[in-house]
Amino acid sequence: MKKIVLIVLAIVIVIGSVIAIAIGGNNKENAKTKFKVVSSNFASYDFLRAIIGDNKDVELSFLLGPGKDAHSYDPTAQDLIKIQNSDLFVYVGGEMEKWSDKVLESLNTEGNKIVCIADFVETIEEKEIDGAEDDNEHHEEGEEHHEEHKEGAFDEHIWTSPENAIKMITALEKTMEDIDEENANKYKENADKYIEQIKEVDEKIQNIVDNKVRDRLIFADKMPMQYFIDYYNLKVSAAFNGCSSETDPSAKTIAYLENKVREENIPVVLYIELNPGIVARTIANDIGNGCETMQIQTLHNISLDDYRNGETWVSLMTRNIDVLKKALQ
Repeated sequence: MKKIVLIVLAIVIVIGSVIAIAIGGNNKENAKTKFKVVSSNFASYDFLRAIIGDNKDVELSFLLGPGKDAHSYDPTAQDLIKIQNSDLFVYVGGEMEKWSDKVLESLNTEGNKIVCIADFVETIEEKEIDGAEDDNEHHEEGEEHHEEHKEGAFDEHIWTSPENAIKMITALEKTMEDIDEENANKYKENADKYIEQIKEVDEKIQNIVDNKVRDRLIFADKMPMQYFIDYYNLKVSAAFNGCSSETDPSAKTIAYLENKVREENIPVVLYIELNPGIVARTIANDIGNGCETMQIQTLHNISLDDYRNGETWVSLMTRNIDVLKKALQ
């Protein structure tokens, strides 16, 4: 009798599920559905937010979410559902989002628009940053692992260059036009406005660079700003490269950075968002003579407070203006 009851219950659940799916499908056909847009990283999310503007027919999701390290993120079951059900999914790929290829291969994305935003800019290979530790030395594979990781790898932090930011917005705006032609003119108008704001920030930073008295930035942290450094023709030394998983540099690395600060009379030691700046303060305290620490925004992600306050690529990069004035002039 118990087995019969369980069988009947299972049949009821299956029938109920089928009915629910059928009803849901009919409701979806009858009601005007929103365009579902999902972005894996903050910069693309912010650019899409600016392009979409006040269009209530678009539902935009930030997959990573604020306050998390993009390099250690793995999508949850809910995240996979978001990607599966999206009309547009935008990601960066590469080592930072190494989960993306496997996820996209496993999901049925037929009918979805999938955009790897790195395809729309000129990417650069990961570079050996002056002073940076090789965190692969901490792995059992040693140098063999290091070579395997580096071969064919590109630097995914494409958004730190204003030039790339504009290319990303242009590509995303055209993509939004493709999936929602009805609002194409509005998307173009919104994109043009945001591009003008980026150009204004770029001009202010370039003015600082043009009037610099030194050209090196010191990161007591990861350094995910190679596109920024190249764009403004600056030099950089750092404790780690942009995708490092390490958090505590060796005494040798700290000593090297301290020597750089002394040799080039550098007044500011930098640390990035989502980092408490402990190593930076250690170096500044050892140097003394007014050396100070400042946080620089790399936009590899955004803090929860900044996210709630509606901070953008423009507002966060604007914060860097005072930092760069202090560091370079």
